[in-house]
Amino acid sequence: MKLLFLISAVVLLSACSPLPYVPADFPAEAGESRTDGYIDKEISKGVHVIEVRQESLLALTFSRQKTLKHLTSFWHKRANEVCPGGYQGSPETILPREARTDEFYCTLKVCQKYPLISGVAYCNKVYQL
Repeated sequence: MKLLFLISAVVLLSACSPLPYVPADFPAEAGESRTDGYIDKEISKGVHVIEVRQESLLALTFSRQKTLKHLTSFWHKRANEVCPGGYQGSPETILPREARTDEFYCTLKVCQKYPLISGVAYCNKVYQL
């Protein structure tokens, strides 16, 4: 009985572990992929759509605010990387049916359990001389 409890506790804690800062990976071919992480797309010079997602129902159930805060910090980290001169804009929590990227867009009911952190970063310095 104790062993079963210990195994359950380890599984639960590992499922709630924070997402590492990694890009989401959607290969064109079937195979191993990582659908958690960040996506960024430059939609015009110096304007980037950035979205971050973690598909962990346990993390979102047991520590929702902490998980969303963690994902928000990833959004800001990525915005600083794509806009080294600073940026304007901030992220918001949205549902996958409101996603700005095709990879995270989903209208299925099961997808709506995993909110995204999404926003547009407008780089302060677009051109350097």
